[in-house]
Amino acid sequence: MILTKKTLPIPTSKDERTLRILLPDDYEISQKTYRVMYLHDGQNLFEDATSYSGHAWQIGETLVKLGISDMIVVGIDNSDLRLFEYSPWPCSPDVKRQVKIEIGGLGDVYAKWVIEQVKPFIDSHYRTYPDYDHTWIGGSSMGAYISAYMATTYPHVFKHVGIFSLASWFNEPAFLSHIDNLKIERDQTFFISVGRKESSLVDDLENKHYIQNSKNLVQLLQQKGIQRISYIETDDTHHELAWRKMFAEWIKWTT
Repeated sequence: MILTKKTLPIPTSKDERTLRILLPDDYEISQKTYRVMYLHDGQNLFEDATSYSGHAWQIGETLVKLGISDMIVVGIDNSDLRLFEYSPWPCSPDVKRQVKIEIGGLGDVYAKWVIEQVKPFIDSHYRTYPDYDHTWIGGSSMGAYISAYMATTYPHVFKHVGIFSLASWFNEPAFLSHIDNLKIERDQTFFISVGRKESSLVDDLENKHYIQNSKNLVQLLQQKGIQRISYIETDDTHHELAWRKMFAEWIKWTT
């Protein structure tokens, strides 16, 4: 796999944002056209050295192991604005009390940037299938939150959705209400996984929040008529190593 980097202006910041683009080994010598997957928290996806925890998702290694050679993966880097960009709504009063400031609220701007700037850039510079059937989106924690928002807000763009350790506790009432008011493509696929030890403490209330967040999303999607949903609970913690494992399961389930 070939990892390259590009940067694009983003309206939430004066700094350009890095895209980490993983191309199949044969990209330069073939004339094939490729499916595309968009993932958030790009620093954590491909290389241990850049990952927040020191452990990457090992996207390239996983695709090679599974024999998948027809997919381009676009990792969109986060920034200091991560908690603002990954939520379309300000945080709940409970979260605001904990962090002492109001965070969130730029998620709609970030999502439009991905739809109107990032995806067109990728589709115009690389040999891609730009259509709905060949486009994936996913992320973990707050990255899962914005992925679920984008997949349901722009259902004609992303068919396959990977939601790992959904952090919709950030403002779940607004999140669920928004999705409930949307018309979602019924053939979208949602892979949703959550750990029973997200906080590393077995009986911690935080674990229950994460699990209930995921269950609430599953229930709402079912009510909206989505038929292809995979829901998995594991004994994992809130960590890249867990998402590495679940990424492989998502790909196997989807492809």
